[in-house]
Amino acid sequence: MGRKNLLEHLLTSSGEKPSGPTQVVAQLPTARKPVARGVGVVGAMSESFEAMAADLRESKEKIETGGLVVEISTDLIDPSFITDRIGDGGDMEEFVSSIREHGQQTPILLRPHPELEGRYQIAFGHRRYRALKILGRPVKAMVKALTDNELVVAQGQENQSRLDLSYIERAIFAARLEARKFPRDVICSALNVDKTEVSRMISVATVLPDDLVELIGPAQKTGRRKWMDLAKNVAQLNWKSEKVRILETCREGNLVDSDQRFDLVLRNLLPTQPGVMADIQAVSVPSFKVEKKPGLIRIRFNETNLPKDIVEELMSRVRDVCSSLGVKS
Repeated sequence: MGRKNLLEHLLTSSGEKPSGPTQVVAQLPTARKPVARGVGVVGAMSESFEAMAADLRESKEKIETGGLVVEISTDLIDPSFITDRIGDGGDMEEFVSSIREHGQQTPILLRPHPELEGRYQIAFGHRRYRALKILGRPVKAMVKALTDNELVVAQGQENQSRLDLSYIERAIFAARLEARKFPRDVICSALNVDKTEVSRMISVATVLPDDLVELIGPAQKTGRRKWMDLAKNVAQLNWKSEKVRILETCREGNLVDSDQRFDLVLRNLLPTQPGVMADIQAVSVPSFKVEKKPGLIRIRFNETNLPKDIVEELMSRVRDVCSSLGVKS
């Protein structure tokens, strides 16, 4: 299924679609049965109130089934009950500036808050919500009644479709869903990966200390294999005794780039061992051939003279790219 249609069933009610993703839709109320008229001014007021109540009921139904794009104050909105980012997602100032200049281009998805009447909870669109809150503007949103399972699937798949989350953010998201006792099939649907990959993600996120991951950051360019290497080496440490040294080393590097901080930490965990990436650069990788047929893409190369760990790194990169594009293995 194409990414643009991935969440369509959550954004539209049955047999009905909003007229545009950025427009606050105003729809004429459907025909109603005539209200019995009273006499004089009192009768006219009664009829007016009945019509108003019917319009409100109709609008409320359309909002709750996802049939309208509406504007809602940020003061009435709460974040999702489960976070899927490290920090604010980066480049927040630039993002706020873009929305200030061009406005909100895409609505966010909300559900009526399951515990607080009159409030809403975000399924996806947290960065847009935060930017609009900073700007003091209302949020354009679709509102739909969602179960917890539907919310986390929508949240995970929307980020997946925008190639927005890094590997470690997706791994942490999986681990948090696991901790909240969500079924594995729901976690797989949210991240669009199979159960084997979900297990790897949860294993990595569980081993790595929260303060280390927070200090490193999302590391957008760092793939699964390197995070697995880091988790493996952290698992072999006495983290309590090594924590201060590792964290201070990372801070003293004064590196703005998250991927560079990751590499710095990994080098300090492996002070005498060459990393897999250095091995790849030192080996002459054979030429490869790409074959494309209808419905099939095949990549061929001779792995005979390559070390096993390098072959696994190459395969890991292919899987990471496919996963980021929503292609199931």
